[in-house]
Amino acid sequence: MLRQAIKGARWCQHVARSSATRAPRRAFSAAPPRRLDFGGPNDKVNFYEQDTPKGKRQPVDPEAEDNLEREDVAKQLAQLDDELKVLEDGPFAPNSPFIQSLPEEDRKIALEALRKFDEENPSAEDEPSLAEVFDNELEDMLREEFEGLATEEENWEDGVKSRKRLAAKKAAAAKRAGAESHPYAIKLNDALRQFQEKESDERARQDLWKWYRRCKQTIPGFLSIMPTGTLDAVWNAQATGEADAALRSTHMQTLVQDAASIGQELSTPQILFFIVCLHDASATSLALEQWEAYQAELSQKKQDLEEYWKLGVRLFAADENPQRAQDIALAFLANDKTRQPRVLIPIIIAWGKLSGKEAEVKAWALYLQLKTLLGSEMTMEDYDQISIGLLAAGRLDTAVAIFKDMMVTGQDPANDSTALYKSALGLAGSLQASSINENAVNKVSLSVLKVLPRRFENRFFYASWMKKLIGMGEVDSAALVIELMYERGVKPDSKHLNGIIAGWLRDGTTAARDKAERLAWSMVQHRIDAAWKRFQPAAISPRLQVTHEPEVRLPRFMQREVPPATIETFSILLLHYTRRGDDDMVKYLIKCLGDAQIKPNSYFMNHLLYAELRKQDVHSLWSKFQNMSAAIRPDLETYACLWDCGKLQYDRGRTAFDIGFPSARQLYASMLSWYSQLPPSTQKATREQMPKELYDQIIRCFCLSKDVSGTLVAIHSMRSIFGFAPDDTTARLIVLQVARLAAVPADTPKRRLRRLSSTPRSKENIGQVSRLLELLGDRKAESLRVQGLTVDQLDPEEMKQYQMEIMGSMLRIVLSRTDGLDPAQIEDKLETVAKEMTVEQIDLGSPLGMYDSKLL
Repeated sequence: MLRQAIKGARWCQHVARSSATRAPRRAFSAAPPRRLDFGGPNDKVNFYEQDTPKGKRQPVDPEAEDNLEREDVAKQLAQLDDELKVLEDGPFAPNSPFIQSLPEEDRKIALEALRKFDEENPSAEDEPSLAEVFDNELEDMLREEFEGLATEEENWEDGVKSRKRLAAKKAAAAKRAGAESHPYAIKLNDALRQFQEKESDERARQDLWKWYRRCKQTIPGFLSIMPTGTLDAVWNAQATGEADAALRSTHMQTLVQDAASIGQELSTPQILFFIVCLHDASATSLALEQWEAYQAELSQKKQDLEEYWKLGVRLFAADENPQRAQDIALAFLANDKTRQPRVLIPIIIAWGKLSGKEAEVKAWALYLQLKTLLGSEMTMEDYDQISIGLLAAGRLDTAVAIFKDMMVTGQDPANDSTALYKSALGLAGSLQASSINENAVNKVSLSVLKVLPRRFENRFFYASWMKKLIGMGEVDSAALVIELMYERGVKPDSKHLNGIIAGWLRDGTTAARDKAERLAWSMVQHRIDAAWKRFQPAAISPRLQVTHEPEVRLPRFMQREVPPATIETFSILLLHYTRRGDDDMVKYLIKCLGDAQIKPNSYFMNHLLYAELRKQDVHSLWSKFQNMSAAIRPDLETYACLWDCGKLQYDRGRTAFDIGFPSARQLYASMLSWYSQLPPSTQKATREQMPKELYDQIIRCFCLSKDVSGTLVAIHSMRSIFGFAPDDTTARLIVLQVARLAAVPADTPKRRLRRLSSTPRSKENIGQVSRLLELLGDRKAESLRVQGLTVDQLDPEEMKQYQMEIMGSMLRIVLSRTDGLDPAQIEDKLETVAKEMTVEQIDLGSPLGMYDSKLL
């Protein structure tokens, strides 16, 4: 509306004031039409605006809009002047917007980096600006009348490029300075430092990858500005550790892409490791593509070329292309005779995995070439690797022939496969690998080459193979040997299948555990059937109520008639179910043991006792021992279990307690009574098998019982019968026992016993008893010095006797002070205790001297 009023007013200056041309008056006109001819210089025209005929007039400025436009133009010009000044000073000047926009700490770091850069590149400060260069060149062109224009233009372009490079360097330095102060970059540096200090720390390795990935995602251009060596450090961190194969492969692919994005070349070991990671992650096809892609590059480097070709052989063999792998390997070996021919092993296994007679012939021909090339250098590991691989591939006959070669190596060379090949072809002299081919093997016939000597067609040969495989953890391969025994008419024993059952249970996987249980319960059912037919021919034997998952594939031999279960089979199942805490299956197994008419042995009894011990059920353990020991002779492991239970029983700070459980003296007497009834040879074996841990447990039980007399008798009798002597562990147990006698009252509740043992009073008593022990040791050493000896000069047996005398003296002093007995009464009491523990014939050491009782 304002604009219309002004235009109307100006239009009136140029239009005649006639009635035909006069514009009609409008209610919103600013003023009545009139001429604007004024004579005086101070004359002024005022303009008004009226919205309605009766509205109030408001003064208006017709030049206001023009003034605003002029102000906007002036501001824009001023802004352009500022930008030009910034361009002249450069984007990294101290007062530039970029530098000023940084935080205070980052600005200081950036300015310091730019200052160092300028100091390192002083020529950059002396170079003229772009405008000066242009002016100089223009003057030269005018002065020299455009002569040498091409040369000047080239120099000008070089100057521009040089300035651009310097500007780029400054920008990179500023970026690097800003990036180093980024919180994620600081975390990355800390992770790098921590990993270098602890390379085996898995947490440090994971943190390093986490902060590296976050820096890439957050900091612009991080890969191009990160310090040299960072990528290699991250690579080395991810190449080690316990990461999953798929996760490691993913990390390696990311690092390879990062290296390619910044133009960093990978070393040959890094390339090979990257390809191996792809193969380990089951991406063999992708690994082969990478192997082919790097072939030209690595062949030119000639670094680690042997490892590269070996890797190619492995990859093609794993990709079910053994022919290509064989061509590469044979060419690789022919090029250098010093190379190891073991590169043929994965190819032999790959041929074995293919079906058909031709593949088997190729595998056998290549195996003969390998034996010829290696000669006497072929090791047991080579035979194992090939035979296990062929077993897993289903080539059972070929695998057993290779195992036969291992057995006859160095003992029966006439039955070796290479010797059979030579004799079948009528060859004389040494066999050459180049003369072995598929046609010759076909001509000889594989059945001749794989023939097994008659002395190997028995269960002992196959049992030795199975034992070796189970020891190597190849339980499934051992199961295939059982299948081979059935196929060749050699019936396996129960112990062969027991070994496989135990191996599957140790494996721990669900499938292996299910196969083990199926096989074991099949043997149990066979045993029950045989027992019921023998004792009750007309009766029907009970069927086992054991359910299994039907989807687990079973070996074929498990579908045949298996040998009956033995007590070892039941013991393996018992151990399995007791460790799992399956009480229902344990009870059912014991019932099946009765149905099978098998008497349990000590091994079976011990695991039942250990099951109760894990539940800390002292009453049930002792009841089962009493019931089963009437028909089963205990062994050393049985009493080890009882002493472990005694630790719960005698420790008054624990809740496990049974009034019917024997005391430490009674249990010790029971053990020695069992030992005295053993044959001499068994006693000798028991003494050799007696572990130091059981000796410590026995002494601990006497100490927990606060039986000082029993402890002294046990120490001397164990020394006399089993050859054990007190050591630092024994001394510590006895010191704690003596300290408890003084610090803890007899009527102290169980809930307070453990707290009282750590009170200052208890610690003080322990210190006093320790000083008493040291004093006795010093006195004993002094008596040795009187005899002209030192402790260091004693032989092992004399040293044991020396420690025994010190410990015996201290226990006698404790008896003297706690019971108020004189030396004669102490010896009478010790004889009574020794008779109670059935060791009355044992020498209990020297009685107390005149001054010994005054030491405590």
